[in-house]
Amino acid sequence: MLLGDHDSGQGQAGTRESDGVDGYSAVNPTPAETVRETPSVAGSEDTWPAHQTEIAPTDIPANPSKTGTRWRLLAGVSALVLTVLTIAAVYLLTKRPSTVDQLVILTVPSGAEVKLDSKDYGHSPVKLEQLSIGTYTLSITKEGFEPIVVQVTISESLPQPLEYKLRPVPPSESADLSPEEAIKQYQQQAEDAFAQGLYGMIYEGSALNYADLIRGLEPLNPFALDMAERIRKAAHQSAQAAISRGDLARAQEIYNFLTEYYPKDEEARTAAAKLESQLAARRGEVRGLVRKADEALQVGNLIEPKGASAYYYSNQALAINRQDADARRVRNQVKEKLTAQSEHAFAHGDSEPAIKQLEQIMQLFPEDKQLRTRLREMTAGRNTEAAKATDPNAHRVRGLELYRNQDYATAIPELQFAVLNGLGRPEVVFALARSYMKTGELDKAASYFRKVPESGDDSYRSSIAALGEISLQQGETATAVENFKEARRLGGSTLYTIASLDDKIEKIERRERDKAAEPTPLTIQVRHLHGGLLGGSCAGPLTVNSTGVRFDGAEHQFSANLIGVGVRITKDEMTVQFQSNSQKFKVARSEAERFREALARFQQVYSPSSK
Repeated sequence: MLLGDHDSGQGQAGTRESDGVDGYSAVNPTPAETVRETPSVAGSEDTWPAHQTEIAPTDIPANPSKTGTRWRLLAGVSALVLTVLTIAAVYLLTKRPSTVDQLVILTVPSGAEVKLDSKDYGHSPVKLEQLSIGTYTLSITKEGFEPIVVQVTISESLPQPLEYKLRPVPPSESADLSPEEAIKQYQQQAEDAFAQGLYGMIYEGSALNYADLIRGLEPLNPFALDMAERIRKAAHQSAQAAISRGDLARAQEIYNFLTEYYPKDEEARTAAAKLESQLAARRGEVRGLVRKADEALQVGNLIEPKGASAYYYSNQALAINRQDADARRVRNQVKEKLTAQSEHAFAHGDSEPAIKQLEQIMQLFPEDKQLRTRLREMTAGRNTEAAKATDPNAHRVRGLELYRNQDYATAIPELQFAVLNGLGRPEVVFALARSYMKTGELDKAASYFRKVPESGDDSYRSSIAALGEISLQQGETATAVENFKEARRLGGSTLYTIASLDDKIEKIERRERDKAAEPTPLTIQVRHLHGGLLGGSCAGPLTVNSTGVRFDGAEHQFSANLIGVGVRITKDEMTVQFQSNSQKFKVARSEAERFREALARFQQVYSPSSK
């Protein structure tokens, strides 16, 4: 029981006032005076009655054993908590992650369907995020290429990105050939495709396609590696030529091809990015291009003239904005009309023109797979008929006859058949090359001119000179002069006599000299002195160029052609004679001297006597 519950007769301790010990209460004992109950112990002389109370002295702990136990318990719990936290921290630091942040899968070419454990992730390039670590079955498929199925173990240490080079499916006609025979056949087909400018924008049947087939059989084949590099360089040249003539859509197609099949070509990526910036800056031109495309479509200018046709204008518009529905409508209408023309020709037995036109349509619309299927069908039908007349010599004779009669377009397939079937003699190759040249297909022409074997034959000397003609038309004057001089050194030919070669060389060199000597227009800032009683002046530019001299001031303008213009300089003033009147200008003497010298050069170059 508590001390306050005792009867007052047992002592006055419960009612005494504080004796100076802090915390003492007159009613309840302080912590220093704990009350304890001592049970009775049988047999003891000093046995206390049961439940007898006792006041402990103030300087003795109430229960030291219990206090120590509490401290030990608290220390144990604290140690346990610290141990658990330490283990958790170590686990978190050493725990292996269950996912990888990202996995990138690339293919060459791109656009292949990618699956992991049968789950479709779209077309390459593919970027997967937070992919669980483990082993997967990776499937890669693309039409025209052999499928890839591999086991891939995804982990933090897996090299990134995963890149796969797709191998084209070999054509059925080479199925029975040995690897050596197949490589030989692919080499010839690659050269022929390259000569025709079929680099790889349409992959099937292209030079790159055949080079890849060779590398599938022999990865380090020197011919295939060299052909791939030749294709890359030729494509870059074609892209630059397209840009120079303003055909940015064609340049875009070529750079898309290069970045897809040559992913490590930094030059192509840089050029493609620069081109896209140029196209973005021309977004305001789309409406005008579509209007021109519609106008060309209405008058029947489907693909000709090349720089002003419905196809050209719609393609330029789509290069700027791929989503423009009107431009796409015009482009589709062009394709439909061209395809209908090809089908009409084929139905009337004109298989060669029909196939040639469909091949051209495929070049214009490479994304249309149905055209490719239809071309195979037409080609198969044509080949069935051609099997009846497979004599290469007959084709050679007919091709040369057509060439001599200047029917170049019709001569080309005949001559090409002869070349492909082992009758590629110098005169046949030269006739084929010149036929391409006459029909405006300069790249193909140049390729075949280079195939004419070096000899003392007239066709070889003519080929060298013809390459000069092609270089000149393509703006490569230095190469043109070099070829003309080489042909002259060899003695000229029937088509290119020494006199005609001398004349060509002289004209080019004179044009280059004239171009180098042409003066540069000059503009200086002057102050026009008005004169008169009021004086006054106005500032503006004074310009001299091939058209004459002109001053555009804030208050006055003067101009005159080069004839009769004169300049007189006195101190810091310059007087210019504008034919019927003279005007004074305030200008630094050094600037005035520069102006007078520039005027003298223009008058010398552009005076009637010099012309």
